[in-house]
Parts: sequence; structure tokens; C-alpha cells
Amino acid sequence: MRVITLMNQKGGVGKTTLTLSLAARWHLAGFSVAVIDCDPQGSSVYWKKQQVENSPLKGIKVYAVNLPSEIRACRNLEADYILLDTPGTDKPTVRAAIHVSDALIIPVQPSAIDIDASYASLEAGLDADKPIAYILNRYVQQSVLGEDTKKALKTTPATVIGKVMNQYQDFPRSIGAGETPTTMFPGQKAAQNIEAIGQAIDEWLIQCDQQKEVRITA
Repeated sequence: MRVITLMNQKGGVGKTTLTLSLAARWHLAGFSVAVIDCDPQGSSVYWKKQQVENSPLKGIKVYAVNLPSEIRACRNLEADYILLDTPGTDKPTVRAAIHVSDALIIPVQPSAIDIDASYASLEAGLDADKPIAYILNRYVQQSVLGEDTKKALKTTPATVIGKVMNQYQDFPRSIGAGETPTTMFPGQKAAQNIEAIGQAIDEWLIQCDQQKEVRITA
């Protein structure tokens, strides 16, 4: 089991879209997946309600939680991957999600304001001694701002995932229909994009496991 929290105390950075896209990728690869919706807005729960009966993603479980105790209980679920979709605020539920997780992913948009706003989440993860990775979202290819953001993130103690999440309309279109680009627009650029991101995150998680083993045996 891997418990992964997607977090950023700034809202609107694409946490839910990335959460659901990764959940779909792992589910379609044959893993059991659960999504824990910690956000009062309930975007992941809404996504689940939009699914048609024969959706290939029907097997993904989505749970709404409101209390830190409910978040801590997620480790009792039987799933290969448990993804926690958190609100864009500093709440007890977010802190509980951090502490129950094996790894943290911080989506961030290419702007100085967004980078600065992400530091509170970074510090919370470092204080909890969790592996942390940034992933750049809504990236515009070859933009000066995008490249400057990459350089800024690389000065932090967190890993920066090598693949970025590009800005494709297939993401909001498919998420709004209870699907993801992988199922609704297979083979298109957005689906290829999330597959590349998923592979990069898989590699990072393996590195996290290896580092954990070294720390335990040291």
C-alpha cells in the first residue's frame, strides 16, 4: 500500500485533476485505488457521481472525509494506492493527511506568487519528515516563466518531477464527465502527458522506497 497526499495550501493549482488522473492510470494498470476527498468542495466526490455505469473507472473508490480521525483511518483500507485530495488551506485534516502519508506531491503553477504560496506546504512536509515532490502544472512549453519556475523549485529540498503537466482542454473536459484523458481521449496529447507524469512519479516512489530501506538499515 502507498498513501500519497496531493497538497498545496494555495487553491486552484490542479490537485484534484492530478489526483484523479493518477488514480485512473494506476487503476487501469491493474492496481486497486482509493481516493480520499478531504476538501469540503467535494470535487473528487462530484467526479465520481458523474461516471456512467459502464465507466472503466467505476472500480475506483472515492470517500468523503471531514475529520482527522477519518483520514487516519484510511490506512485500514485495502488498496494498492490511496490518494488524498486536500483543500487549499491549512486545516487539521491537511495536517492529518501529511502524517498518514508515505509521500507528498505539491502541484504548483508557474508564477512567483504560486511558488511562494507553496512554501508553507513544503515546510509542513519537511517538518513531518516525508518525501516531497513538486510537479509543475499548467506549464506552457518554452516559456520564460515556466523555466524560471523550474529553476526556483530546484533550489528547494524537495524533488522536482521531471515531467510537467501541460495545459490541455482534455483535462477539464474529461474530469467534468467523470473520466480522465486516459479513458475519454486515449492516445491524445493529454493522455500521453499524464502517462509520462505517472511513469516519472513511479520512478520517484521507487527511489523513496530505496532511500527508506537505506535509512532503516543504517
